[in-house]
Amino acid sequence: MDDRKQALRVQVTQYEHCTVLEIGGALDFLTAPIFADHIDTVWDLSEGPCLVLELSQLTFYDSTALAALIYLLHRIQAAPAGRLLLVSVPRNLEHLMRRTGLLAYFELRDSIERAVADLLPPE
Repeated sequence: MDDRKQALRVQVTQYEHCTVLEIGGALDFLTAPIFADHIDTVWDLSEGPCLVLELSQLTFYDSTALAALIYLLHRIQAAPAGRLLLVSVPRNLEHLMRRTGLLAYFELRDSIERAVADLLPPE
């Protein structure tokens, strides 16, 4: 596989109340540990933590990507006030999540702006 397609790209944007990770490239067996390292790095940056994963730039994913999302979901569910929102999930990945029954466990949003707004703490 071409190295440019294989590389995982993660751009982190920190808001006062949540962290947005824009994920691009490949999320697979080779890059899942890099993804996990990024999650570990941002874990304590927001209360909860509250994380938004924007996935529109994923170019390749395999069953390891599903495993990475499930692992992250379990971590979020174990946190007292943790929340995880997925944004712009690629159509084929969303279809796979639906077919495996996983989609029901994730909160989906259409945009980063909507996800960030939905994570604002109540006043």
